[in-house]
Amino acid sequence: MKYFKFYFTAFFIAALSLCCFSCSDDDDNNGIKDPDLLETNHFDIWVSVGSSTSGMGSNETQLVKAMKSLEQENATDSIDFQGSGVNITANYYQETIIKGQYYYQVPKSEDRFVKFQIGTQGVSLIKEIPFKTNTYSGRKYTHAWIDDNTLVIIAANGDATKVIWTKLDAANMTILSEGTLNLEKLSKYSTSGIASYRASDNKILYSYCHGTSSLRTKFYMAFIDASTMNVEKTVEEDRADFMAGTAYGELLQSKSFFDANGDYYLACNTVNEGASSTTQQHGTMLRIKKGETEFDSSYAGFITPSGGKGKIITVEALASGKALLYVMDPDYTGVSGSWGSTAANCYYATLDLNTDKLTVLNVPYSKGNFSQRSVVLGNKAYIGVNPDDSAPLVYIYDIQSSSLAKGMPIRVGYSFDRIVTLQD
Repeated sequence: MKYFKFYFTAFFIAALSLCCFSCSDDDDNNGIKDPDLLETNHFDIWVSVGSSTSGMGSNETQLVKAMKSLEQENATDSIDFQGSGVNITANYYQETIIKGQYYYQVPKSEDRFVKFQIGTQGVSLIKEIPFKTNTYSGRKYTHAWIDDNTLVIIAANGDATKVIWTKLDAANMTILSEGTLNLEKLSKYSTSGIASYRASDNKILYSYCHGTSSLRTKFYMAFIDASTMNVEKTVEEDRADFMAGTAYGELLQSKSFFDANGDYYLACNTVNEGASSTTQQHGTMLRIKKGETEFDSSYAGFITPSGGKGKIITVEALASGKALLYVMDPDYTGVSGSWGSTAANCYYATLDLNTDKLTVLNVPYSKGNFSQRSVVLGNKAYIGVNPDDSAPLVYIYDIQSSSLAKGMPIRVGYSFDRIVTLQD
């Protein structure tokens, strides 16, 4: 077995050398678009080369491949990036905004906003615009869509003493307005927070916390008039230390959602008592009812005996009053004490938002806590797993029947980071 591993590693390194010449790089592709994949609904699969997951400043090579379907039609079907993946590593982050058929982000140059597409031949840069007055660091901001074309970016400023915002016309990439939020004064703000738009009353719900981790025993929710960007009300919440995303917003991971009734759910975490590291956390789901400007004091999810104990990583809405959760819990997955990203210490589960019943899905435990390998599309959820000792794999979950089927595997030699769906 040792000799097999040695020769496999040597083979993979040789194959990767070829891949570096055959995979598309992340130039702007001279404006060339791929009409087959850029103008039709499809999935983008993001991977890192090797066994380490990306995110959190990783320097791993990242490849993206477009897939029209993730269903496996025969036993030999698999997702292979050799000679076909687009290498986006040099100029772009996987922490990005996605809407329709486009990606939006502050790229690695960290001096502008860009709008682009990823095709089979490379990255097509649609348009870019330099910063005006407010400046932003790559990956460290949150966002909300006011309508199909109006995008709001929010983040702490350079020394985190203010929270700034910029409103963009995403159709033609122009800056409409910008300013500073009139928030309650903190000595230091968290890097980004979480922003979500509530269309029923034209408000941005913006959660944030203290930028100093030792002071995170509560967090704040601001209710902002989306037209004027004026903060109309701020409330405190101490049933959790912080919302699940404090630094990267929802550029990579889904931390909040509105259900079919218009109620807002926010994933939150609290550092375990007596923990040796602040990464050791347990989760709580909190709710703001439609039209309200207070947290619902009668509701806290993921805390009953039938609920969980681990750290909530991602959360997405399912039909019938349920949510899909990705949870880190080394004790549950059998790798007790391993709170990093290198062990298979995470699991997927559904949470009944009415009864708080947690149902762990029968898929392999995964490594990679800075990832978003699930996406809900219609009556199906596509769930990616990144097992410790086997190839990454997509499972397809039928929401109505609660049934699981195996989808496409990814060839060995890549770490599964993200599933993206691009829809007209």
